[in-house]
Amino acid sequence: MKKTRKALKRKAVCFLLISSMLMLPGCGSTKATQSAGDNKAGGSVREKEAVSIDTGNMNAKGTVPILKNKVTLKILLNQDTNIEDFETNDYTKKLEEAVNVDLNFEFLPAGTEGDQKLAVMIASDSELPDMICRGLTDLQTYTYGSQGYLLPLNEMTDQISVYLKKYLESEDGQKYKQYINSPDGNMYAFPRIVEDLGNDWDNRLWINKTWLDKLGLKKPVTTDEYYEVLKHFRDDDPNGNGKADEIPLLGDKDGWNQNIWPVLMNAFTYSNKNYDYMQVEKGKLQVAYTQDAWRDGLKYMHKLSDEGLLSPLTFTQDQNQFKQIIENKDIQLVGAMTAGSMSVYQVDSKRKEDMSHLAPLTGPDGVCYTSYNASGIPTYAGFITKDCKDPAAAYMVFDYMYQTDMIYQGRFGIKDVDWKDPDPSKPGLYESLGYEKKVEYINPIWGTLQNHQWGEVHPTARTYDMICGQVWNGNPYDSQYMTSQAVPEYINKIPDETVQRILYLPEEADEIADIKSTLGTYRDEAAAAFITGTRPLSDWDKYIQELNDIGLQKYLEVSQKAYDRMLSNK
Repeated sequence: MKKTRKALKRKAVCFLLISSMLMLPGCGSTKATQSAGDNKAGGSVREKEAVSIDTGNMNAKGTVPILKNKVTLKILLNQDTNIEDFETNDYTKKLEEAVNVDLNFEFLPAGTEGDQKLAVMIASDSELPDMICRGLTDLQTYTYGSQGYLLPLNEMTDQISVYLKKYLESEDGQKYKQYINSPDGNMYAFPRIVEDLGNDWDNRLWINKTWLDKLGLKKPVTTDEYYEVLKHFRDDDPNGNGKADEIPLLGDKDGWNQNIWPVLMNAFTYSNKNYDYMQVEKGKLQVAYTQDAWRDGLKYMHKLSDEGLLSPLTFTQDQNQFKQIIENKDIQLVGAMTAGSMSVYQVDSKRKEDMSHLAPLTGPDGVCYTSYNASGIPTYAGFITKDCKDPAAAYMVFDYMYQTDMIYQGRFGIKDVDWKDPDPSKPGLYESLGYEKKVEYINPIWGTLQNHQWGEVHPTARTYDMICGQVWNGNPYDSQYMTSQAVPEYINKIPDETVQRILYLPEEADEIADIKSTLGTYRDEAAAAFITGTRPLSDWDKYIQELNDIGLQKYLEVSQKAYDRMLSNK
């Protein structure tokens, strides 16, 4: 058995190293025993031992402190240069006091380097910390969990949870049920749920309203009207310098939704690059980029490119080069763009003041979609390891992170220091959509050096009403305000069915990894070539054949199997 465990460990760690480089309490002492995981979905499983959950140190549910006697726990997190000191952090102190624990911190580098270091920790058979508080992918979570390195949380959630269980049983929590468990039915992670309307509907179009007004034009509604407006931007000298230096439409290749063609494609067919352009109808998966409507979208954008309306820089420049053009200090150059947020501009930018949102365009066949990036879909952020000395205590640390005051502090900081209850006379960012005002900033700390929270990297359940309850600061060019003005025109312009995530087994992900990567590279290169004219659209049939030769049908077959299994967990 020892040899088998080591072989399995090497196999699991090898897989994760590769993937990381790519992508009831009571007064007396009672015990609940939980299996360390069943591999219902198949695959290798390390030897597991029963998990004994001792609730004898717990006070009655809802009582603070949660534990009778203090417990010391070791917790592993990512380094964060915006946090002054995790030991003295106000969020840490409130958590330790409420649960009655002493948290000792260990740190990993952020990103793939941290993934690799964690994989090596497991490969070396060294003792793991009691808790891990960092993001892991669904594949990493399932692999580590099914191999027995992370404890399953199902029974502990049923028996001792207070705050997470309350959320999962709520209407908000029920809508994410199929994403909580891994493919074998076990819950190995505490979810991080951060709903945000601005991130849900983030494929936004922007247009130069100053130029529209100067030329006596209205905001375009259809792709044909958009084409005509761009021609006026090209020909009618809207920046008034007597030079033909205007760039009607500009994007870049790597900014947040600043690549134009995936956004404009939604006027022809549902196009969501965040989920690999997957479409679904009556449960059947297909990809957008083989549809005739996709070809129609390419033809339209080729016309924009061929007539000098869509800048070729869009396909070659990075975000920094893009920013230099849109912030040109001498004169405004840009008429239209796509971007996830106006935060692409400097905070006090004068060029930003010319821009206004544009609603999703309607194509020649009446199609008017925008991509939906469901921000609340859970990610995996908190874990109890096989070496945890007191799983019940560790569980309650993570569970308390779902307490309402902790959720607010995790995002906004300390009440009455960083934010306060809103002034009734001030408008809310999303009042027009029915969201009640809840937060008015005093000292916005997001993304700054501070010691009041952990940067919201931990388990949480921040709901729409919390983030959409922010008060407007009165600046019409504040990027959050500009987003809030755009969002109402984007909401729900999606098909009846959309794909938000597919939970693959490791062997499934391994089977399609190369296919998916090659398909993506070929698809994106072909789109740019068709649009710019370096490849004629008469090559469409050859393009489809090449996709099939790469393995498109195998990719869809494996994805369909995984998708069906995921939905069966509802």
